[in-house]
Amino acid sequence: MSEPTPLTFQADFRNWLTRTASSADDVADMAIRRIRKRWGRSGVPQIQAYTGFATADTVHLRGRILSNPPLDPDFHNDRWWQNLTHTWRRFASDEVPGVKLEGSFAGVTGQTVSDAEGYFELDIPRVADNADFALWMPAQLAIVDDERVSPMESFTVCDVMHVSSDAKFAVISDVDDTILRTGATDIGTMAKLTFFGNARTRAPLEGVASLYEWMQRNGKPFGSPINPVFYVSSSPWNLHDLLEDFLEHNAIPKGPLFLRDLGIDEDKFIKQGHDRKLEQTRELMSAFPNLQFILVGDSGQEDARLYATAAEEFGERIPAIFIRDIDPDASSDHDQKVDRFARQSSAAGVPMHLVKDSIEVSVIAEQMGLLSKDALKAIEDATHRDHDRSRGLI
Repeated sequence: MSEPTPLTFQADFRNWLTRTASSADDVADMAIRRIRKRWGRSGVPQIQAYTGFATADTVHLRGRILSNPPLDPDFHNDRWWQNLTHTWRRFASDEVPGVKLEGSFAGVTGQTVSDAEGYFELDIPRVADNADFALWMPAQLAIVDDERVSPMESFTVCDVMHVSSDAKFAVISDVDDTILRTGATDIGTMAKLTFFGNARTRAPLEGVASLYEWMQRNGKPFGSPINPVFYVSSSPWNLHDLLEDFLEHNAIPKGPLFLRDLGIDEDKFIKQGHDRKLEQTRELMSAFPNLQFILVGDSGQEDARLYATAAEEFGERIPAIFIRDIDPDASSDHDQKVDRFARQSSAAGVPMHLVKDSIEVSVIAEQMGLLSKDALKAIEDATHRDHDRSRGLI
């Protein structure tokens, strides 16, 4: 038998450490729940529903069971310490495992049970007569067979995005520094925005709301939105409510969010980093095999690498990849990295564009036939208006 190499030893030690930490975390969680129950403070389980989506044959519902779900903040009046309290509450979540739920959509029901971290996924068969549904339809969720709360008390409505057969393409968009300015080049600014801000104080990228709105309407100035937008991010599920509020507050088209779990289990803490976004992209493209996908990310993280890999795997199903330049006024290592992966993507037949703003995206998209000429002026005006607003000029 050959001697283990240093790399093998490191991998084995990391796996052992992960399993040990995961077991310790599970034991600690169970101990805390026993203490709370003994002192009568176990809490009432409540449903935090995430935005769902429907494929051709399945309705996908997701969420988490918590005894302390995030509170509705007052965006305009909350001060920094109140924002910090909301942030603490998001991350100090009291998840409730083993809770039985029932979900219903268009008269079809299904059941599931929350896992050890309180998360649940419920897939409901989609009936054949759903073809004429609007882009957004409601599903119902309730906790059943639980002595702590009745189905009526736990009843929750969940929005489900229905992808029409009329959709021409879908958009998969990153979040941080793609639609939401995080200050990734300044760690102090990023920490301040994360812990002391709220959905109102978080600044969107200029023109992104108008750009995505026109894309969702297939480049038309009027009519119902038909093209779906999905958001993938390395941010944790703990920030789901904040990100949903951010989309709504800034009139950015709503779409299902795909985030990651901060648990220390091997399949979460170790494996759910930036590469999780590639897995989510694969899952979405496999779920909608007849759709083309526009991929949008930024140059600050690993989006160019991940999307170049997707280009190699899916080829012509990806008409274009757009990478927002996080430092457009400078030539940096980020630009060189994107250039390397742009060549990889181009070799797979998929153009990858490093762009400075929403205007540049719209010009390229119009040339590709993804947007109409009517969209260009509207997106340009919105981008300049957002730029002036961010600097207090209007």
